[in-house]
Amino acid sequence: LFLHKSPRLRTSRPPPLAMQLKLAIAALLALPAAGSVAVRRSQLDINQKVYIESQPVLGDGAGEGILNTCQGFARQHVENPNAPEVKVCGTGIKVTVFMRGRCEEYYEHSRTIGKCDKGMASTTCESFSPANDPRFGHYQSYKVEQC
Repeated sequence: LFLHKSPRLRTSRPPPLAMQLKLAIAALLALPAAGSVAVRRSQLDINQKVYIESQPVLGDGAGEGILNTCQGFARQHVENPNAPEVKVCGTGIKVTVFMRGRCEEYYEHSRTIGKCDKGMASTTCESFSPANDPRFGHYQSYKVEQC
């Protein structure tokens, strides 16, 4: 039996470069959809709030810009051994406070504040300050993270 290759069959299959281009375009079109899913996951509800010396630094009108980034305490808080008081509200976030700047671990000198327990009331708050532990007055940086 003699099989003849039809030119029509040969041209219906795109060349490898054209196939790669189609795949690249499809991948680029899928990126915005994947990004919107990631954005929805990082948005916090209105109960998630962090206060430093009674001033909101996350939520409560302060936005979410500091989420997952290292923050240094203001100079007046570092220089005052009776500050800062850190208050974390909600059950979906926590704050880790570090003795060293740049959120570096230093032996046991870090403290996590916040209740990562979805079984608790969403309005749950936890505070910590040098009144609880005088060493806390020497801590210099913090990071807010989702539980």
